[in-house]
Amino acid sequence: MHPSIYIALSGSIVQEERLNTITHNLANVNTPGYKKDVIGFRQYFLSALEYIQIDFTPGPLLPTNNPFDLAIEGDGFFVIETPDGIRYTRRGDFKLDQKHRLVTKQGFLVLGKKGVIFVRGKDFVVDQDGIVRVDGVAVDTLRIENFPKGTILKKEQNGLFVPINGTTSSSVQAKVKQGYLEGANVNIVKEMANMIQTLRNYETCQKLIQCIDEITGRAINEVGIIKI
Repeated sequence: MHPSIYIALSGSIVQEERLNTITHNLANVNTPGYKKDVIGFRQYFLSALEYIQIDFTPGPLLPTNNPFDLAIEGDGFFVIETPDGIRYTRRGDFKLDQKHRLVTKQGFLVLGKKGVIFVRGKDFVVDQDGIVRVDGVAVDTLRIENFPKGTILKKEQNGLFVPINGTTSSSVQAKVKQGYLEGANVNIVKEMANMIQTLRNYETCQKLIQCIDEITGRAINEVGIIKI
């Protein structure tokens, strides 16, 4: 097989991966706190995939008037307790479970500095410092933590993240907005433009493969012809 075909095939695979990433970003444009994936390449015909990383740029803050919707303005993550251990999220569409505990939509516990946050009352208020008050009484403060620069976070389902290089988080001063959700940081116009360019790149790779295949086939067919 001609070496150029390997380059073109590699380019096709990369474009498919890029298209999958763009499609996933667009599918989550309405997911609270979603952080888009960004794909990088070596600068040689876009043929070699280097990395997929997460863009943690904050999304827009959207008013909901739901007191259990919380958004972080600035850096930091809500701390969540799951069956698999501690996780971190920017997704703040919380609720109460049957035990009056503050939980995620999936039922995972939202943690305060004292532990599990119980809301046994009618008036639930969270101020900008993350202090939780129930019927006017302060019951806890939200745990909002961040990681040192260079920490690699792995994306899991439902907007959860976990550090994969053993880095520990630390408390961070952040502003909390009650009755708001952080929207996805996906720019639909840019993603659609990226999709169009990706499809064009893929088509170019396919045409190159076809061209190389035709040239190779012609060379094989003609090399055995001996003129008398």
